[in-house]
Amino acid sequence: MGWLRSFWKHGWVVLVLSALLPAAWAGAAHRCGAQQDEPTGVRETGFLVIAPDRGFAGNEEIREAFETFAKGRNAALAFVTDERTAGNLQGALQALAQNGARRAVALPLFISRAEPRWVLAAHLLDSGALGSLPVSVGRAFGESYLAVEALADRFRAIRAPAGRRVVVVGYGAMDAETRRSMTADWQRIAERAAEGLGFASVRSVVWHERKAPERATRQAESERLLAEAVASDAVVIPFHFGRKLDSMMSFEAELAHALPPGAKLLPEAASPAPFLIAAWMSQEANRHVPLKAEDLGIVILAHGADYHWNERMRQSVRSLEDRYKLEFVFSMADQPLIERAVERLERRGARAIVIVRVFGLASAFRDAVERMIGWDVEHSAPDDLGRSGADHGHDDDGNGGAYAHHHGHGGARAHPRGRIRAAVPMATAGGLEDDPLFAEALLDRAKALSREPSRETVILVAHGSGDDAANAHWLEVLDSLARQIKARGGEGVRAVRVATWREDWPEKRAPWIERVREMVKEATRDGGRALVIPARTNAQGHEREFLAGLEFELGEGFAPHPLFARWVEKQIQAGAASLRGDHIWPTP
Repeated sequence: MGWLRSFWKHGWVVLVLSALLPAAWAGAAHRCGAQQDEPTGVRETGFLVIAPDRGFAGNEEIREAFETFAKGRNAALAFVTDERTAGNLQGALQALAQNGARRAVALPLFISRAEPRWVLAAHLLDSGALGSLPVSVGRAFGESYLAVEALADRFRAIRAPAGRRVVVVGYGAMDAETRRSMTADWQRIAERAAEGLGFASVRSVVWHERKAPERATRQAESERLLAEAVASDAVVIPFHFGRKLDSMMSFEAELAHALPPGAKLLPEAASPAPFLIAAWMSQEANRHVPLKAEDLGIVILAHGADYHWNERMRQSVRSLEDRYKLEFVFSMADQPLIERAVERLERRGARAIVIVRVFGLASAFRDAVERMIGWDVEHSAPDDLGRSGADHGHDDDGNGGAYAHHHGHGGARAHPRGRIRAAVPMATAGGLEDDPLFAEALLDRAKALSREPSRETVILVAHGSGDDAANAHWLEVLDSLARQIKARGGEGVRAVRVATWREDWPEKRAPWIERVREMVKEATRDGGRALVIPARTNAQGHEREFLAGLEFELGEGFAPHPLFARWVEKQIQAGAASLRGDHIWPTP
């Protein structure tokens, strides 16, 4: 202990944050266990899971998670204890090297990189005294959206959460400085986990470790801070990777004894936490292995309609099935259906997943999908027009729109839905916008109808939006497509006009129908022809209904067209590129 005390004393520790044991998570076991053997050559990457020493019962939970994760991988587990930790790490790295590893990736099973035990391990890894095997470091557990979800599971176990006061208690501080730093980090996670539950307040308290210097003083300080945080009736939730020797000798037992009057301790549930931890281990490992195209799982997310609409979409990307694992979800980002597709791809051996959003605008369902896959926690999403409006997700349905336009935005749910807990990293990309491939396909649609370009007017029509700002953006997109059409070979037509139907908002739809009808009438004067081209992902919309009684030629949307499959693959590559920022490197 002398060396470890010296390590703490000389300022290596900045922050301590204890970890969690979450509530039940159905389905995690079979999904983590379904991980296939690593492809040839990947055993050259060894995975070193580094975890805090919790005592027998807690360490057994970690071992259980590790055993699930380690199947088919070159992996080792090392516990951080005291000055003897160097030997633990060195032995684990030697085992990886003996099993063929040429490099190692350390996976820190800690909420914070500044937690003292992790700081100790990181210092040893950086010192170069553990051997010649090069070691890189993955993200800590607390940096994963799975940590937020695990705490959110505990929050969701609280009955009637609205208006309740919640105090989250962590474990592992060594002094006042590390406690303050740790509390700020823990509060960030707690606030994300509490989103949408309506708590009156969420506060975090970090308990000092039993081995902290001046233990009696630190213990009294921990109890005082807890009493101040509770203040009045509150639910206290322990959330940590702290001490757990057995069911009686544990931090939970210590906390129950110190609980202030009026506070209610949320008891620890029978916990499948090892499977959640195994999912995090698998996610992080998959971020650090080379991937081929066939290792990528792709979810094609499109609005959908009847059987024929859906089958046209499937056939449009059939050529991609030779290179990627494809699953289809026809809905307005319905999470259970997306989760089902993710599970199917995991069972098929996908090591990373890209959800391609086949909608007119990039903003369509982006927020909802990014939340589902934890992107909102792990990445800062760029601002864009229409990211939060109630109807912005629904901008292209192909058959008039039979669904509620606020689906996926939460209004009717008593509790926010949990995020998808996958054992593979996920990303999303999509939105046709004014992509050049889309413009070229629309030009081909017009050419297929054309007879005498100089007497023809091309009219691009899109679904549009009920929100005025979002609809204005739609018109900007259509203007850009029109310019591209003229520049790419459509310069000989009489004119290219654009409009949106705003078809799901009756009070705003009527003026636009009249506007388009006037465009068609003007185009057909003096022997002219109107070529109406739906700027849609697939098929047609209500053009024949809205333009009844007029003379015009009607084209079709983007799919099926050879360029549509190219656009989808372009989105796949964009999603893969965003994953490469998380150290995923797909190979050709």
